[in-house]
Amino acid sequence: MFTKKFDRRIYIAAAVIGFSVVFGVAFGTYTLWPANLETGYQPKQPIEFSHELMAGQYKIECIYCHSLAEKGAHATIPQTETCMKCHNEIQTKDARGEITPEVVKLLDYWERKEPIPWVKVHDLADFVYFDHSRHMAPASELECADCHGPVETMERVERVYSLKMGWCLECHMEPPREGTPEGQETRAPISCTTCHR
Repeated sequence: MFTKKFDRRIYIAAAVIGFSVVFGVAFGTYTLWPANLETGYQPKQPIEFSHELMAGQYKIECIYCHSLAEKGAHATIPQTETCMKCHNEIQTKDARGEITPEVVKLLDYWERKEPIPWVKVHDLADFVYFDHSRHMAPASELECADCHGPVETMERVERVYSLKMGWCLECHMEPPREGTPEGQETRAPISCTTCHR
């Protein structure tokens, strides 16, 4: 009933539509997969703070700015006072001899006695209980980069790992380290109530 040319166009159109549907579903599944959803998150901060410069080049320890990481449930975002411990004396200048715009922003927050409204990059859902100090304890043998990635190489911090439940469980379910008491089959507890209380 139809010409061969028309039939050929129908087959080509069907193939293109079929390929588009398959590609669309595969791409959508990959981008919406929980492990991929949060990686790469890199919000704009109120002050463009270079971790590559401070942590990488100047070797300032994470604990200096995130002071409660070893002692508290939260690592804390640095207060303006923490930044001013150094920047009260050190105020970088550009080629014209003027204080750089980012340091000017810091000084403005300091003068107004306002906290810097940092945007959290590594923020867990509210229904997750996470004790930062427990993960920093000597027994856990975790480094900051194990969860936060190589921050000392980042101009602007981004989320390298998803921080989703499956990712956390991969670490918790690793075999225990040498010297772990008998009866503990995993590196850390894996019961639901460990993280969901």
